[in-house]
Parts: sequence; C-alpha cells; structure tokens
Amino acid sequence: MFNCKDCCFAKIEDGHQERCLADKYKYLQDDTHIKTEDGIFTYDRLCLYKRKSDWEAEKSDEERFELARGQLFPNIGICLDDDSQDPNDLENLVDQIINTDYPKDRIGLVIYSNFNKAGARIPKILSRIRSKNIMCSAVFIVEDNCFENETSVFKKLADATFLTRISSNSKVDINKSLSTINQLANDELKQLLVFKNEDALFINKTYVSRSYLEFLDYKKMEEAIYKKVIDTEFLHIIT
Repeated sequence: MFNCKDCCFAKIEDGHQERCLADKYKYLQDDTHIKTEDGIFTYDRLCLYKRKSDWEAEKSDEERFELARGQLFPNIGICLDDDSQDPNDLENLVDQIINTDYPKDRIGLVIYSNFNKAGARIPKILSRIRSKNIMCSAVFIVEDNCFENETSVFKKLADATFLTRISSNSKVDINKSLSTINQLANDELKQLLVFKNEDALFINKTYVSRSYLEFLDYKKMEEAIYKKVIDTEFLHIIT
C-alpha cells in the first residue's frame, strides 16, 4: 500500500494527516473519498514527490517543493532526421530547441544524417547546440542498416523519459510540447504514454523499448503505437 507516511510534504496534526503540502495527493486517489490508514493518506500508485521527513530540512516547504519538482522534469530525447533538401529546415528545428524554456540539462539531442550529405555541416551545428549546454551528438548513416543505425540513436538517448523522432520537414512546436509534457507528467502526475503535437509523437521510452524489437524500424513502430493509443486515456493531443 502506498502512503504518505514519513513524507516531508505530509502535514500531520494530532497524529492525523490534514493535507499534502505538495498538493499531489488529489492526483493519486482513484475515488472521491479520502482513504487513510492509521491517520495517514493512502493511494494506489507511486507518488514521485514522496521524500523522507528530514529531506532538505533547512529549507522551507515551498523551497523543498520547487526542488522536488525540478528533479522530476522528464528527460526528453530528440532525434532530428536531417532528411530535407533544404538545410534551413534542420536549422529551424535546432533553433526551436535552443530557444525553448525547458531546462537544457533535461534535453538530449541526436542528429541523424547521411555522412556523404552532411559530414562537414553537422559538426558546426553540434558545436552551436553544445554552446547552449544541451547534450547532443550525431549518428551518421554509412551503411543502409536501419536496426543498427537506430540502435545507435537509442544508446545515445538512453536516459530519456520520452523519445521523439522528428523529420526536418515536420511541423512541431517544441516549446509547447515540452511544457505540456512536464505539466501533465510532472505537475499532474498523469499516466500518459504518448503526446502528439502536429507531426511529432513523444513516446514513453519504456513503451518504445517494449515495442521496437517487434518492428526493427522506428517509423513503423511509431505508427503502430499511435494506432494502439488513439482514442485512449494514454494519448494526449497538444494543441
């Protein structure tokens, strides 16, 4: 049984919990009645905000909450396909990522490109991205081996919570997408697997790991996952 016992955000009075100082309990109960055990709130799934009672004890409740929230920003892994005939398309997406309000240390970026096409151009782009403290690298297509090439991308984005693969020709609002993912997954603790914004899908990496070997092709896997979650509570459309 999950509960708020010994959590620094549990406000206890006379041996009974009065409220959750992080205001997260309301997202974790499956019914409208407050459930308690020995005077402590209980819930049906893991609370990511639970911290020991003496955690950061020298800080105020508000400071501890902001610290916990900052620790829970989802890691976003972005693969940019350099597949447009116009190099400016890739540059425009890179500019969106560089200028996003999202914490830069929570973004991992891989540029996926043909070596013969962009071997000299991509390093300059990576250098510009790194100057903004965004972790980035490139995977160059040398041989036409989809599984091996895509596996190289996954390894570089191993720490991601959500993965997206975006064509240079795609329409997507990066800042709105990342802000919404954080709001729903972090602030509201929603159990969502897929976020869609225009042409881009942001997919829970655990879901990708479970599904990819069935297809050995990210685009085919992406299409299949979207068909599974459409019209379900596991998909959120970002508008």
